[in-house]
Amino acid sequence: MTQLGSPATENGPSESGRATTRGSRLARRRRLLLGVGIAAALLAVGGLIGASFVKSPQQLAADTAAPPATVTTATVVFQVLTSSVEMRGEVYPATQYDVYASAPSSSSASASAGGSGTAVYISKLDVTAGDTIANGEELAEIDGQPLFALTGTVPAWRDLTPGESGPDVAELQKALASLGYYDDGDTPGYFGSATEYAVSLYYEHLGYTPPSSGGVPAADVVFLPALPATVVAVNGTTGEQPGQPFLELAARGSLALTGELPPAYAGQVKSGLEVTIYDEVTGIHATGTVADLGTATTIGPAGAVVDIGGGSESAASSGSAGSGSTGSSGSTGSSGSTGSSGSSGSSGSSGSSGSSGSGSSGSTLFIPLTVHPSEPLAAALNGENVLVTVETGKTEGPVLTVPVGAIVSTASGTSYVTVVGGHGKQTQVPVTPGISENGYVQVNPVTSGALTAGDRVVVSG
Repeated sequence: MTQLGSPATENGPSESGRATTRGSRLARRRRLLLGVGIAAALLAVGGLIGASFVKSPQQLAADTAAPPATVTTATVVFQVLTSSVEMRGEVYPATQYDVYASAPSSSSASASAGGSGTAVYISKLDVTAGDTIANGEELAEIDGQPLFALTGTVPAWRDLTPGESGPDVAELQKALASLGYYDDGDTPGYFGSATEYAVSLYYEHLGYTPPSSGGVPAADVVFLPALPATVVAVNGTTGEQPGQPFLELAARGSLALTGELPPAYAGQVKSGLEVTIYDEVTGIHATGTVADLGTATTIGPAGAVVDIGGGSESAASSGSAGSGSTGSSGSTGSSGSTGSSGSSGSSGSSGSSGSSGSGSSGSTLFIPLTVHPSEPLAAALNGENVLVTVETGKTEGPVLTVPVGAIVSTASGTSYVTVVGGHGKQTQVPVTPGISENGYVQVNPVTSGALTAGDRVVVSG
């Protein structure tokens, strides 16, 4: 029998309970400490994150302040500078020959005497505008008879027949000799049997029966002072009556160029200065020199016009030279309409060959600047409006240059550039400006050696 207070009844249960109580308290303490640690860690992380968004007044001021000023600089360059003046210019024949067709063969005498009322028609066309014609070349066929070009300074004012003599006969002999048909068998200037034989050979070469007169009708030949020549315009087509004039010809190498210089630049340009020429349409480049400066005008340039052929007299008397098919071939022909009759009328129509001339005329005043090309201008430039650049000044070899924006002028009339040295140090260097070109200006430092190629200078603007 167990007694109260014995070890078996007093110690067993109470020791177990106390152990359980101590274990639960320890667990709670551990959990509490873990929670406190986690909370501290979270607070630390939150503080760091918050600190990244919180800035001091000094930091805010620094972040919102304007960025520091920057300096734009350019390098001092050692180069040759050329100053120039640009303008537009017109290319046109210096001398143009207007060919008027007249009735051939039997009608030629009356035509050359005072103009024939007989209508003529184009049987065949052998040339077109832009073609180059040579000595002895056939141009067209009028009423079944040839119209050809020969070299000669005397116009065909009469029929050349056996027994005739004169300078026109001499130039016929010379032209036929250059073609291989005449062998100097007659006295120079006398139309003898040798000349007649040469004429017959020439006509047969062209494919025609020689004229029954044995000579050359005035209606068949166009004498030009210089060949080859360029066909500027053809006014008429096969089967139609020829225009007035029928053909517009210009001797090769006779193209002229006149620049239209603004009066404000007249003081910078003088005779002898070098000129460059550029046509944006054809891409052709050329060179030359200034030959002359004219008087200010608003009238576009045009060359001299020479009328050739008996038909020109008929056209002049009727006043048709300023109209007809010529007007359609050259839209600027009306520029010569001031010549209401006579040869001035035909001169007006041929003004179309300097086609750009009237196009440039207007209310703008300019000084005609005559250009002497270094070489004959290309035929493709005829009638073109080109860019003319006159070289007005050039440095004697390479010089120190800076951008125009680097030059600072003071109220006292002096100039300086600001050189940027090591660590951004800026130094003002007094200079004397020279000529300028393409945004650069020549500078000479007042103090020798104060500015050298490769230095960096401040550029404003």
